[in-house]
Amino acid sequence: MGFAKPARIIAVAFMALWLPACASLPEEGFTMVPRAEAPAFDPIAFFAGRTMGTGKLDKGVLGTVPVRVESVGLVEADGRLVLTQDIYEGEKEVRTRIMTAQAKGQGVYDARLSDVFGPVRIWTRGNMMTVRYTMDGNYDVTQTVTLAPGGQRATNATRIELLGATVAVLSEEIVRAD
Repeated sequence: MGFAKPARIIAVAFMALWLPACASLPEEGFTMVPRAEAPAFDPIAFFAGRTMGTGKLDKGVLGTVPVRVESVGLVEADGRLVLTQDIYEGEKEVRTRIMTAQAKGQGVYDARLSDVFGPVRIWTRGNMMTVRYTMDGNYDVTQTVTLAPGGQRATNATRIELLGATVAVLSEEIVRAD
């Protein structure tokens, strides 16, 4: 019994070092929008109404699956965005999550995600928005969403890490449907 815990720690550390070499942004079919000072990314304005995201989730040795995210954003009277997202990931059953976000000033947003029990941090700089949170299982998630000129399209590069090693990467293009 005394070896169970150290063996588990070694196994998790080995997986964290082994999996990252397998998860990465796709080499073809996905080009990140370059970082720029303009247009300024206002996530409440961009996600108000309907948006559609399509992309691929690279899970390293577990393979790559298509992802589609259909979102509807409503702006409340107090300026808070309520974003309802239906997420289609490969053959999994559709899941719905709700994000709320409210501007706090200087590109910082107070946010909550229905499927995350800890803090969600959002900030913007120029045409780029960064979202950080921790998922169940202690996976650290960093989303980098970059707004394209014209304000109707954005790219999302999401890294999911365990113990500091990348274990999955989502590459997604998001377009405004309204």
